[in-house]
Parts: sequence; structure tokens; C-alpha cells
Amino acid sequence: MAKKPARDPGAPKRNMSAYLLYQNAMREQFKALNPGMTFGQLAKYTSAMYSELPPSEKEAWVARAEADKARYLHELASYVPPPGYDTKGDAIVSPVNTKSGRKGKPEKDVNSPKRNLSAYLLYQNAMREQFKRENPGMTFGQLAKYTSHMYKNLTPEEKATWESRAAQDKARYDTDIASYVPPPGHDARGAVIEDHRPKKRNKRGPKDPSAPKRASGAYVFFTNEMRPIVLQEYPGIKFVELGRLLGERWRALTPTEKKRFEDIAADDKVRFQVEMQHHTASQAMVVPPQVPSDHYYHDPTAAAGGYDVYGHDPTDPDPYANTQYHAA
Repeated sequence: MAKKPARDPGAPKRNMSAYLLYQNAMREQFKALNPGMTFGQLAKYTSAMYSELPPSEKEAWVARAEADKARYLHELASYVPPPGYDTKGDAIVSPVNTKSGRKGKPEKDVNSPKRNLSAYLLYQNAMREQFKRENPGMTFGQLAKYTSHMYKNLTPEEKATWESRAAQDKARYDTDIASYVPPPGHDARGAVIEDHRPKKRNKRGPKDPSAPKRASGAYVFFTNEMRPIVLQEYPGIKFVELGRLLGERWRALTPTEKKRFEDIAADDKVRFQVEMQHHTASQAMVVPPQVPSDHYYHDPTAAAGGYDVYGHDPTDPDPYANTQYHAA
């Protein structure tokens, strides 16, 4: 992923929600009380503690968030962005014309209108850099889940603001697309028509059906054992939620518990290596079919007397007409 330009250091600091203010204030205290927690477990613990706050305490954090929002809007009203930055101080990034790895025509007409974004995507784009700075240890996946959690915990008023921006962006897109004239090979929205798309070549050859089954990792063996248990505990659970739950339980295993699956995976790796050696040896023993000798070229002058090595006259138009064939 390309590194994004830094945000204008002179831009107003974005406001925080009530939950973020609470999280920042309580993070160190919760870490001290739960030294063995991972980052993800600590985030869930903080979320649970916030949801259990009495209404009076939660209202206090909401009031702080409103005050912080008023501060941000006041500072933003007098902010003048320098060249290369938008009205909120975010660096303006040039759009990418083609998808990486694809050769030939671009995926979309570069002159087509930019698609509108949903309320959540607008929120995500606006808050990504702030969340990354506040949580430097997060992976990309953890940051996405964290952003989703933050959006779900917005107050109705805050969420209505993003939904209003999304409606404005949709109106902008509808107006732009109504006057857009696509070039040849593109549809009404600027996307490449399938018939004009460069065809992909599948470089991978067919799989050998007689080859041994590949070795599986420790996590695969864990999920094979744990999946029926989770399905029994949560009937009708969605596939995505099932994967998330299995991942959480895997990370919660102790080193001793995890070692059992790692040992199974190590044995399976040995199994695969041994079976692969036998398979390779058996393939090498297969003798390729012999090409009949009469498929090779013979010099007609190689035999004496003007005849070829089969005793045929090279000038005879039908040398096999008088040949006598006998059963062996």
C-alpha cells in the first residue's frame, strides 16, 4: 500500500466521540488492572465497561464530546487550508487510473464521475488517520473493526450528519452521471464492458488427482475441531461471524493448548513430505510410450542398391503394393 501524505499539522484537531474520550481517559487504568490482556481484548473490555456506565456518567462523557465538537467546528470555520489540502486539512491524493497488476485498458474511464460514498465510508475516510495515530499498534483488520465499532456508537445526531453528507454526495454523483458521455468500450457509468476487457490467462496447470493432500496448519486443525462446537453453541451463526469467533478463540488459547495443534500440524507436514516422496518416485517409474521406429526419418540412399532400409524402391509410387504380410 502506498504511504499517504501527512495531514496538515496546522489543521484543527478533529473532535472525538463520547466513547473515544472515555477510552483515552481510561486506557492506562484498564491496562494496569488487566496486564495480561491483548490489545483486542482490552478494546472489548473498554467497550463493555462503557456500555455498563450509569446514565448520569455516560451523559457526562456525551457533554464532553459535544463541547469538543463545538471546539472543532469553531476552529474549522477559521481554518484556511494550504495548497494540496482540503477544507479539513487532509492531503489531496490523486486518483489511481488503473488497478495494479492488470495490463491493457484501465478498469474505468478516468474521466467518468467519481462514485458517491456511503455515510460509513465518508466517516471512515475522515477518521482513518486519527484512529491510526491513536492506536499505532493496530493491524489493518483491527483498525477496520475499530472504525466500524466507533461508527456504530455515534449518537443519532452525529450519525445524521454523515448521512446528510452521503445524501449530498449522491446528489452530486447523479447530476454528474446524467451529463456523462462514455467513450467506446465503456458502459454508462464508465466501467469497461466485459467484451472489451483483456482476458486473463490461467497459468496454473491442472492439479494432479493422484498427488497427496497438502499439509494443513495448526489453525486449520483447531478450526476443524472447534467449528462444530461453535455451530452447536450458536445455531444459525453467519459465516463471517463464525470466522471472527474462531479467530478470537484461537488467540485466547494458552501456549500449552496451542502447542497441541502445532504438534498435529508438524506430524501432518511429515506425512505430506513422505507421501510426496513416494508419489514423485512412482511418477518417475512410469516409462514413456515408445515411438515406433518407422516414425523416424531414413535416408533413402542409406541402403545399397538404390533401395531404402525397408527394401523399397524410393521411385516406386506404391512400394507396398506387392508386399507379402505374414502372421507372426
